[in-house]
This record gives sequence, C-alpha cells and structure tokens, in this order.
Amino acid sequence: MTIAQRKISLINWITNLQDEKLLSKIENFRNLSLDELPSEIVELLQLADTESPDHGMKHTNSRDILNR
Repeated sequence: MTIAQRKISLINWITNLQDEKLLSKIENFRNLSLDELPSEIVELLQLADTESPDHGMKHTNSRDILNR
C-alpha cells in the first residue's frame, strides 16, 4: 500500500469514527511535539515529507479524496 493510500485509508477511518474518547486521543496527537508522538506516526510523517509532489494525489480538500 502506498503512502497516499495509507493516508486515504486513515482519513476514511477517522471520518467514520463514532468513539469520542478515541477522537480525543487523535486530537491530542496533533498537539504533541514529534518527540512525544508514537514512532509509527513520526515515521509516516517523515515518509510523507520525502515523497515527490508528482507522486501525490492532488486535491483541494478531504471531501475530494473521499468522493473518489
């Protein structure tokens, strides 16, 4: 699975979440520094930074991605 596909999968999963506690935990990740984030998330962010923009999916918002 490519990084773009993994991101879309995560977006879809987050979009369908109904668990308030889990959503709160995800929101807390946003507020943490990279040193405090789980290594898997840091690795995913680093991989995303190394991807060529030509290999990415062009979109204007998450709804564009989810409607594909």
